Amino acid sequence: MLAAARDRDGLFTGLVRARAERLPFGDASFDHVTFTYLLRYVDDPQATLRELARVLRPGGRLATLEFGVPRGLAYPFWWLYTRVGLPLAGRVVSARWREVGAFLGPSIEAFYRRHPQERIGRYWRDAGLTEIRVRRMSLGGGTVMSGTRASLVSSPTEGSPLGAAFYALRPGGWRDYWTLLHPPYTLWLLSNALLGAAVAPAPDPRIVAGGLLAFGLAVGVAAHSFDELRGRPLSTRIPSRVLVALGTLALAGAVALGIAALPLVGAGLLAFVVAGAVLVIGYAFEAPLIHSDLGFALGWGAFPALTIGYATGAGALPTAAVAAGAAFLSLAQRRLSTRVRGIRRTATSVAGEIRYRDGSRETIDARSLIAAPEAGLRLLWPAIALLALGVALSRWL
Repeated sequence: MLAAARDRDGLFTGLVRARAERLPFGDASFDHVTFTYLLRYVDDPQATLRELARVLRPGGRLATLEFGVPRGLAYPFWWLYTRVGLPLAGRVVSARWREVGAFLGPSIEAFYRRHPQERIGRYWRDAGLTEIRVRRMSLGGGTVMSGTRASLVSSPTEGSPLGAAFYALRPGGWRDYWTLLHPPYTLWLLSNALLGAAVAPAPDPRIVAGGLLAFGLAVGVAAHSFDELRGRPLSTRIPSRVLVALGTLALAGAVALGIAALPLVGAGLLAFVVAGAVLVIGYAFEAPLIHSDLGFALGWGAFPALTIGYATGAGALPTAAVAAGAAFLSLAQRRLSTRVRGIRRTATSVAGEIRYRDGSRETIDARSLIAAPEAGLRLLWPAIALLALGVALSRWL
């Protein structure tokens, strides 16, 4: 198609071939952007929309035409048309056109199963687009969407000056993998596990090291890889297939380490291994209980302490006390980070003012709103890590 366009007597000039997720244009390069039938053919529709919004100037419009799936009484007729009518019509022309006709229906339905229209609308909003309009046409067989780029784009690390997280690096290359690991929060979780070992009378260093490695793989790599697949909250450019491979291999490695430790620890450890795998998979599929405040506190706070405490032979009461403390600390982390994440990753603008009794005023913006809770997070994670390390070392040194 590009070759044909170039041959049309100079009607189309300056054509550029590029990946939709990595456009070779600067920020705000275009007044308006339009695309058709694109999102079904890219690995990451959300990253593509962020990139399209990035090259659009503030106030510019983004518009698209895409096939849709009709609802209700129109659906059976659409199904017959796409599964029977189009292939037969294409066969009249050639065998290749029959293949094209047979491809469209299943392709369209498969796309909307993975990305329902409501989720696509969220992709647009997360890209910093406002005034989003959706018009279903041809009884739902076609969809026209448009939106306006806001003055502040919520692309976490490119369009927004705040970034996706205080530890997130600029997207691209090895930096994406550092961001994916959530280093401060992964170390926080490993510290919870280390506290469980610290209350054991004589923790075996081999079991402690294996347990920390297993939790690092299960949560630091697997859970975070699967989480990044769902909506790209950190806006990394890691291909989806790589995220799936990383998550699957890391979870398998964590389970293998747990099974390998059974002869040293006992068969009871198997229950913790199974529970840990369920937590990671439930987190990947956003199971409501696991994604709740309570689920986070128990799963990422108490569970690591209980597991390593059991594996190292710690007493029941000390382990329970440490696990409860880790749960409360993780709950505090969750409460502090929820507002910060929302502002960093999805807010398009923050404005306001505080008026004091003495007549002074203080302007509220995004940075001032997240400054206090994020300062607490920056101080808490090294404090927990050093505390756990110090208590654990006291058992060996």
